[in-house]
Amino acid sequence: MSKKTYIRQEILKCLCRSGQMTRTDFVRQTGIRPATVFEVVDALKQDGIISELERKGKKTGRVSPSITFNMDYLWLLGIDFQLKKTIGVITDLNGTVIASAEAPGLSRKGLDDCRHEIKTVLTALKNHVGVNWDIVAGVGFSDPGLVDIEHGISLKAVNLHGWENFNTGTWLRETTGLRHSLVLPETMVGTYMEYYSRAPEPPESLFYMDMGTGIGGGFVKNGALFVGDNCRGMEIGHVVIMPEGPLCQCGNRGCLEAIAGEAGLKRRVAELINNGVNTALKTENFSIGTFCELARRDKAAIMLAYDISGKISNALSTVVTLLNPSMIVLSGELTGLGNILTDTIKRELPLRCMPGAADKLAIEISALDEYATARGAALMLREKILLEQTGKNADKD
Repeated sequence: MSKKTYIRQEILKCLCRSGQMTRTDFVRQTGIRPATVFEVVDALKQDGIISELERKGKKTGRVSPSITFNMDYLWLLGIDFQLKKTIGVITDLNGTVIASAEAPGLSRKGLDDCRHEIKTVLTALKNHVGVNWDIVAGVGFSDPGLVDIEHGISLKAVNLHGWENFNTGTWLRETTGLRHSLVLPETMVGTYMEYYSRAPEPPESLFYMDMGTGIGGGFVKNGALFVGDNCRGMEIGHVVIMPEGPLCQCGNRGCLEAIAGEAGLKRRVAELINNGVNTALKTENFSIGTFCELARRDKAAIMLAYDISGKISNALSTVVTLLNPSMIVLSGELTGLGNILTDTIKRELPLRCMPGAADKLAIEISALDEYATARGAALMLREKILLEQTGKNADKD
């Protein structure tokens, strides 16, 4: 890699992660001499990749104008394939949503149904942007299960029948006619978005935990996302916390997901009812949302909420002991438990971890909107495309 290529890529990485910077910011963050940075910035402007807001008026002082991506250079498509629905967005290079669409997961008996649902969203987005489809460069895909990121293969989603060993990346390119695709685990995308939503000063490290029908996790340190050697890392939902516990859909017993996931909660409710406990909880049409709402006033639901929160604390104590993160961000339907969940975790982690490991640990509930994961898939593809593209262009010079 030439020096020019390296500098271009470093500047683009900085802009991808900060969203808006100045020439002075680039110099400070890269440590590269100002003249070289300014030369590369000018070249990126000439190529149409970035825009620099012009300073207006005579008294501009020494404040550098802000630099952002050129919103019309290319657009990106992001798909968030959830366990219960599919959300899609088209964004510009700055992550601004231009179009959105979604489809409920009404009938998923196998792979064909899943593909049909995703294709419905893809078609709606294509129709929405019309002739501007030509500037859409690729599709980023957030997968609910295990992913072979290098080859774009959906390996397995334990909560979704038929979604396994599917070459999602190739299918997306063939279906859309777009050149680029990137398939990523949902929890990795969520981790990315939580981390960079805290720019320009994100925490040194962050562990992300999503809790709903399934339970998953992700970890980032100094901007680097963790990827396991065979695509099975950070699966906190399948940490065994009760060795003789209920059977999990992954095949093991006593996994956190089998206890605190939607199926596990429904099973606990059935046990309460069968034991004659007086409760408003029902197994019919059970949902985590209803459970969280009842945990504000129903005694049995409150007791179950505290018990489940304790189990989650147990799993997180392993995370804190091994990774010692600066921050834990909780996401998903189960965060509807609010203070029951967060207060239990804050109380129990110091008791379960090495002394001092949780002293400065920040625990937060995600504040991102429902389109964040689809946007994140698009933005993670953005960085991949720009680094590859600018590298090729720079080496031609």
